[in-house]
Amino acid sequence: MTLWTWVDDAAATLRAEGHPLLAESVARLPRAAAEGDLARIRADLPAALSAAAGVRDHPWIEGYLRHWPGAARVGAQMEGATALAGAQARLRAAHGNGSSSGCAPAACAAENVLACYANIDGPGTVVERASVLAEAAGHCTPGEPRFEALAVARADLLIDDERPDEAIRHLDAEAQRVRATGADVGLYYGFGYVRALRAQDRHTDALHALEHLEGNGVAGWAQGVPRADAHRRIRFERARLLAWSARAGLRTAKEAVAALPDVREAESAPFLRPAWAEAVEHLIAKGAVRNDWRVGVTFTGWARHLEQVGAHRPCLDLSLTAARLAAQRGAHWVAAGAAERAERMLAQVRRGEDPRADLAEVRADMAAMPPVVLPGPAAELLDVLSAEPPEEVDPERHADLIRAGLAERPDDTGLLAALGRTSRVLHLGDAAAVPQWDMVRRAPGDRSAALALLDTLLHDNDQAGVRTLVRTLTGAPKQQSQPA
Repeated sequence: MTLWTWVDDAAATLRAEGHPLLAESVARLPRAAAEGDLARIRADLPAALSAAAGVRDHPWIEGYLRHWPGAARVGAQMEGATALAGAQARLRAAHGNGSSSGCAPAACAAENVLACYANIDGPGTVVERASVLAEAAGHCTPGEPRFEALAVARADLLIDDERPDEAIRHLDAEAQRVRATGADVGLYYGFGYVRALRAQDRHTDALHALEHLEGNGVAGWAQGVPRADAHRRIRFERARLLAWSARAGLRTAKEAVAALPDVREAESAPFLRPAWAEAVEHLIAKGAVRNDWRVGVTFTGWARHLEQVGAHRPCLDLSLTAARLAAQRGAHWVAAGAAERAERMLAQVRRGEDPRADLAEVRADMAAMPPVVLPGPAAELLDVLSAEPPEEVDPERHADLIRAGLAERPDDTGLLAALGRTSRVLHLGDAAAVPQWDMVRRAPGDRSAALALLDTLLHDNDQAGVRTLVRTLTGAPKQQSQPA
């Protein structure tokens, strides 16, 4: 039985028993989780729990309702370490007495823990995930949606452990167990096969699997969030596969570009971003997509989100991609920021030999980049940049020139403020704050320097930095801004 069939059947049962509000919540919360709408889940949850308090015939309801905030965080929002403690606490509450009464057949608390570990470091958390799966296996039976979810989680573990062949055999065996009950595996089960085939470099077979899912799975689903979510997953996975195939010369670049979803769709759903980023890197290599500063802005923003939520391995992968592409287009500051982020993530993951080698290659490419040359005296740089036509402005080039100017004039508050303004476009407020902090510490009474740093911290939503700045400036003697 698919997740959505179970959800709709459960809602219909509750409605028939005289619990219309609870039935609505049972149907609505997983749909909100699929869309990553955590705010809506949190707003709806208290009323749903209140409605569930008087229902005694369905002991799974409370655990089911409490499952979806975490599911939205580790699923669509792709959180990692920031969500782990909550997911583990929910698992202990659900399975702590040795029974499965704290889980619904549609949602095992182990699912969120497994997804969280995978987001943190897929290859590096194989042992932890295997332990969680071993414990959870006793709480589900074939034919339940949670059984299928855990089967796919096991396949993902095997793929991360570089055993995709075994993952396919596992999916086949578990599907047979489901069919022996008279049920069949759901659509999401098929994505496990697609990922395993991609890991085997069988991209054409993976494309055929997507076509089968689209023709025989999605078409039979009801309209609304379930069908939209499935279509979205298929489109992004197809874009990744077609882009790889185009780079390998197996498909045309035109076909791959046509399949690439709009970046705004990936912006709204973090779990879709890795597929989009991979596709774009392949298409850039093929010369079918322009490698410009807009790509850098997108990838930097996404990588910073992953770092903030503790998704270490995905952040590492995306930062390496961002650094490679930045080095190719000659963006010094952006490349350096991405490489430094990758370095930080390497310290957070296990089994990092391959990405460490990739980072060494990126740093070699960065070392070979031509130096930044100022167009004139550093004191006149801002006038030169402001005279450029807006349609010709390249923020990455501006940032590199401003940093070159600051190398000559480190106390120039005008250049420091300009770097902060440019960093807002490039999502590099954390990097811009470094030289601004240096200036404030050298001259804590310089109001212009302090205001420039404050502006950067506020735009970067660095509340801790704002508090530190206030403490730094408290009691500092006032002085005029230093001359440009």
